[in-house]
Amino acid sequence: MFDDLWNSTYALLSDTEFWLAVVSTLVKVIVILVLARILLGVLKRVITQILQKREGKYVNVSEQRSKTLTSLLHSVVANVVYFIAILLVLDELGFNLASVLVGAGVLGLAIGFGAQNVVRDVITGFFILYEDQFSVGDYITTGQYTGTVIDFGLRVTKIQDWTGEVNIIPNGHIEDLKNYSKENSYAVVDMRVSYGHDLEKLQQLIMDASLVVYHSNENMIEKPDMLGIQEISESGAVIRVIALCKPVMQWGVEREIRRAILDSFAEKGIDVPYQQVTVHQKEA
Repeated sequence: MFDDLWNSTYALLSDTEFWLAVVSTLVKVIVILVLARILLGVLKRVITQILQKREGKYVNVSEQRSKTLTSLLHSVVANVVYFIAILLVLDELGFNLASVLVGAGVLGLAIGFGAQNVVRDVITGFFILYEDQFSVGDYITTGQYTGTVIDFGLRVTKIQDWTGEVNIIPNGHIEDLKNYSKENSYAVVDMRVSYGHDLEKLQQLIMDASLVVYHSNENMIEKPDMLGIQEISESGAVIRVIALCKPVMQWGVEREIRRAILDSFAEKGIDVPYQQVTVHQKEA
């Protein structure tokens, strides 16, 4: 048996056609890998040029988002190119591609059923990144969560609320998004006043107090705008004043304007109306 094995091995190794086939296969494998490397380099360069920010041309994303998205697409393209290259190499080595693809399909299907939520989170994260819906540092509201984005990944987003708690939200659960950091916002201040005072004078007092805040607060972009009487109720009229502010700064401006109005009212001896309850007690 040993002699037969030695003879068959010697005959195979001394066969010129065998070595030609080995060399041919080896050359084909090297060519496939080299072409895959060249193709990958070309695709990466194309992706980088497409996503590069150029004075409003191509995709309009921030520099940080562009780098992140470029890195992500480079990784995806590399995996696809190398996967195809491996299939071609296996074909040259004599493997049955149909069996390989069927096995890979079954494995992918099993993983897909088990990790469909993860896949959904990753896909949603990709579109959030691509569309630049929000960035780290933005103040947003999504569902029941409101706060500052402190971390963003392709699968989860971390939002810190004003109490310091960090909410970790899968990207697939992010819906009905409201971003307060994208555009300027209006500070809206409603002040309830009594009918016993001259409403025109009260509106002027409120406007003057708001202008004082405008000249001292750099977060106000434009001068306040007096909208006038917003509501009429049993206890008094509501006067509304608004002011355009920098993103996320409207709440602080509202507090300052209210403080200035109350100080102005106190200086002029004007009381702010409030609900009163009168209790009648029967005598025994």
